[in-house]
Amino acid sequence: MLRPILSIPTLLLLAVVINNCSFPQNENQSNAGAFDSSFIFLPESLSKNTQDLSSIYLAMARYYEGVEKARPDLLDDVFHAQWLMRDTDTPNQSLLNVEDKPTFIKRVSDHGPYPGYAQHRSIVHVGRAYDDLAFIRVNKDPSRSATSFFLFKINGEWKITDKVWLNPRNEHLQAPTQQSAFSEVRQLVEKYYQGLAKADDVLIDRLLHADWELKHLKNDGSLTIKNKEGYVSELKTRPAEEYIDHSQLLSIELYHDGLAIVRVDQPSQSTISYLTVFKVNEVWMIVSERRSTDGPMN
Repeated sequence: MLRPILSIPTLLLLAVVINNCSFPQNENQSNAGAFDSSFIFLPESLSKNTQDLSSIYLAMARYYEGVEKARPDLLDDVFHAQWLMRDTDTPNQSLLNVEDKPTFIKRVSDHGPYPGYAQHRSIVHVGRAYDDLAFIRVNKDPSRSATSFFLFKINGEWKITDKVWLNPRNEHLQAPTQQSAFSEVRQLVEKYYQGLAKADDVLIDRLLHADWELKHLKNDGSLTIKNKEGYVSELKTRPAEEYIDHSQLLSIELYHDGLAIVRVDQPSQSTISYLTVFKVNEVWMIVSERRSTDGPMN
């Protein structure tokens, strides 16, 4: 059984311990000014990573408290202004629902307290993409459902920018169906990067959902958003490449039979992307990309 990585009190205690411990210096670390963040074992790195994890857990705790207790103030604080929720939970319809921050907060306020909303939910996965992007998966027992979140670190503070979830229609996913879903999602990702390499705007337009958007941080730390129209238009002026290396580190998380979160690590480009893929009207489509780059990005 998967369990939460660390509790908030544990993380805070670790931060205190790390900050008050004396660590032996690396031979290249003669003084504080020589700190090199590329060494993950150095006390400064340990402190920073622990503080980030603590802040991420705190943001998620405030989200669930905000919904359960109908606290708009908590949700307003923890959500980025461009927060969005995506799901396909409209009964008898094959649509992608997209709900923005004001609409979601108003719905929570109108509903009132939601006793037990956060019960039986566990943070079972925290994925980090360099220093500014995090992916969270929360499992709910015993329903076997899961909800995913993306957070960006903006001006030193972790903000939730996305919530993604799927209401399971089937109690069990049969092996042939599961294998087919993995294969279809993998083929979609292959086509996506082939299209980018060839600057094939027609192909990319077909693979991306109408509400697709890309989010990443610019050099100044601000969140930038590109919609589908602008992204596809840029391809028309981009020179074609022979190949974009994307398959060295590729992971696919499948949620029942209609949602997948794909992580693509491109070490040669110092880039990590999370692709959210929904099955809309029986067709797998990429509905968003969240990207982190270890280096300059405009």
